[in-house]
Amino acid sequence: MTGEEYYQIIVDKFVFKVRKGYYYCSDDSWAKIGNGVAKLGISDFLQKTGGDMAFVELPKVGANVKRFDEIGQLETIKAVFSIVSPVSGVIIDVNQKLEDTPELINEDPYESGWISSVKLDDLDEDLKHLLDAETYLELMKKKIEADQELLKK
Repeated sequence: MTGEEYYQIIVDKFVFKVRKGYYYCSDDSWAKIGNGVAKLGISDFLQKTGGDMAFVELPKVGANVKRFDEIGQLETIKAVFSIVSPVSGVIIDVNQKLEDTPELINEDPYESGWISSVKLDDLDEDLKHLLDAETYLELMKKKIEADQELLKK
């Protein structure tokens, strides 16, 4: 992966990356869309702020999901987080490797750390509710600034 494939922000010792060409929701999940299918995962921001992945509860293949539904959970050394689907459709695949190696999410959240694939119901409607990489980058900056303000108190 080259640096041109990402937008990035450096804050203290952390580098937060946003993958270009993906779509995002405000809950820090992403969708890589192609041929009526969306591959889903969580953003670099969520995996870094969440901590080291210890366990992943994957969605069930064949399950119908609606946009912004919880489809699974991530357990880190710090907390438990919901995995939110940024799109509506049917789960057609899950990343079985995460059952034994959940740390793939920390190592490569945009590729080997993907969570599931969804056959899309209505891409045009989903796109109305998703953020492109540039817009998500701005949202992420605001989240980082808010977190830093909390740390100052």
